[in-house]
Amino acid sequence: MKKLPILMLIGAMALSQSCFRMRWPDHKAYASFERQGVPLQIMDTLIEGHSIHFAVSSSSDLPVLVFIHGSPGSWFHYRKFMLDPDLGKKFQIVSIDRPGFGYSDFGKAMHLEDQARVITPVLKSLKSAKPMFLCGHSMGGPVVVKLAADNPDLFKTIVIVAGAIDVTQEKKECWRHLMGKTAFRWMLPGAFRPSNTELLYLKKDLIPLKADFKNIQCDVLFVHGDKDTWVPMENVAFGKKMMDNAKSIQVDTLHSADHQVPWKRFQDLKRILMQLE
Repeated sequence: MKKLPILMLIGAMALSQSCFRMRWPDHKAYASFERQGVPLQIMDTLIEGHSIHFAVSSSSDLPVLVFIHGSPGSWFHYRKFMLDPDLGKKFQIVSIDRPGFGYSDFGKAMHLEDQARVITPVLKSLKSAKPMFLCGHSMGGPVVVKLAADNPDLFKTIVIVAGAIDVTQEKKECWRHLMGKTAFRWMLPGAFRPSNTELLYLKKDLIPLKADFKNIQCDVLFVHGDKDTWVPMENVAFGKKMMDNAKSIQVDTLHSADHQVPWKRFQDLKRILMQLE
């Protein structure tokens, strides 16, 4: 009987690792999209030995809108946008499992520069004569910045939603270092392990990113909630100051919105995206 609590703990931890992977099996995704009459392609590609998993909906004849998720997350967190009939008529919508999440080398977190490098070939393969738009939320924000800086001619507009791009606004979060230690890392369930690791990386990766802002030449749109306590509005002011070579910079402040803009303020973000030209 003394072994029972230990076995229960092990079982609970194993279950949590499975439940918190935050990913959607391909067969379930296909079935869901088929029920709603929305075309879907799910693809995997190998870039520098890293598997990148991504989903594409709507027609290839349309401008491309790419979503880059936060931390943790996966492509399916943007399925509501991909299933939306209005957005589907305007864009071919792409959502990517960032490295370390979903089915893109799950569990293996990568530095910001490395993420951008392995995602870039995927985006270039999807580029057509039509414009390409890039939208990143939270941790997806600095990934979008790095992608746009490394590929100044690839995107018409980047949309940074509650993006964490200013290192001076990062909280110390000493507990992350503790949870990153081998002795404690097992306590983090599923996708929270690579999330903790990449957010530790981010605090250092944002420093060299400062030199990249000047390379952004496309249109930039910031979307941020004025009640965001996780990633404060000061990140927007920093971005406006640093992106002095951007073609244009606009800010859409969502009043009374917190950090979870894509889900709590779906209609607002949809309205903003529908205005992209």
